[in-house]
Amino acid sequence: MKLYAISDIHGCYSEFKKTLEELNIIEQLKNKTAKLILLGDYIDGGINSFKTLEYIYKLQNEFGNENVIALKGNHEQWFLDFLSKEEFVWLEGDKGFLTTDSFLTEEQSADLRKKLVTNDSFEICDFIIDTINENHKELINWLKNLPLYYETDTQIFVHAGVDEEAGDLWKWGTPDYVFLGKYPMTFGKFYKDIIAGHISTETISGKKGYNKIYFDGESHYFIDGGVLKTKTVQVLCYDDVNKKYYNVTKDGIEEL
Repeated sequence: MKLYAISDIHGCYSEFKKTLEELNIIEQLKNKTAKLILLGDYIDGGINSFKTLEYIYKLQNEFGNENVIALKGNHEQWFLDFLSKEEFVWLEGDKGFLTTDSFLTEEQSADLRKKLVTNDSFEICDFIIDTINENHKELINWLKNLPLYYETDTQIFVHAGVDEEAGDLWKWGTPDYVFLGKYPMTFGKFYKDIIAGHISTETISGKKGYNKIYFDGESHYFIDGGVLKTKTVQVLCYDDVNKKYYNVTKDGIEEL
């Protein structure tokens, strides 16, 4: 069995789907020879946030949530907080209503533009919240219930990280905001391998133009490839037969 891990798609649906096809991951899911683990931040930044979420939702329905594991990222949580009217800051980061528009019909997007001229910010927020919630009830409910981590005997898959000072009590010692937004990252030895996204590997490596998975040589694998800049979706593969990790691209594999 192979485990494929991908993180931080950020609305880049075409790049994500193309990567799955180039690496034959969908066929392996059909043959039950692989699992796909997605580490969150599926929305915001690219033009197809809704299509990305919808595609992941359909994959999970087709292959089962034990074979397609979708975790929640901080962007999903900010989005949900906005839709539940707990926090309104998410909308400030949605430049040009790029993510918002992906969840609206053309007619609803046109109505939104009219409201930008005539209505105040509270009315605009209410319109967006009510419309998205009404359009996508089932998808939003699914999003709310995504887990924060996925654990195997030797690994922790998570969007950002865990409280490693808690040791083997990390499940109880890690608050949600750390699972979703840990920063700075921790390096070095932990009793399980930690596979995370959230911060681009270019930033983590400190090397301009770095565009592959970053392994710290101990227990940490970082897989956010900065897709909005690089147009590349990084894929980590773990082969549970030989117990090795690989950086996988359409051009080949590299052992980590």
